[in-house]
Amino acid sequence: MCPTITSTGARFTAVGADFALTFPPDPVWVRACRELVRTSFDTVRRAAGGALRELAETAVLLTSEAATNAVTASVTAGCTRPVTLCGEWLAHGALRVHVQDAAPGVPYIDTPAEESEHGRGMLLIAALASRYGFCLDGPGPGKSFWFQLEHAPGAAA
Repeated sequence: MCPTITSTGARFTAVGADFALTFPPDPVWVRACRELVRTSFDTVRRAAGGALRELAETAVLLTSEAATNAVTASVTAGCTRPVTLCGEWLAHGALRVHVQDAAPGVPYIDTPAEESEHGRGMLLIAALASRYGFCLDGPGPGKSFWFQLEHAPGAAA
């Protein structure tokens, strides 16, 4: 269920409220990922005339966790290939976010020590996303991780 992410030759592309950002595996770029998701929600809120505030906050948090995981995996593996974030608004009002990296390994849910400051990203994604998963990107290392958030029917748009 992973999309094909095509390069447009640009760092950033946006169509309507859909978005994509390709960036080096450096933690400073995670903030740009969060801002991109916020901007997408702002666009959708203006078009729909509603709030979506809670869903926006969850999407920003989960995007931050997924992008951080991709950057950390890349840095740990010494992988310098870029990371790609993309998001698409589905017809039924759900948002699907994908993060693609070239690092080996697959995401997994860990149980960190109580005092640990790290290792809870996948726990958060598993708890808050409507759906999530990953796909391997081909014969070499790398994967696409995705999560989906549903807009509850009857909630403020």
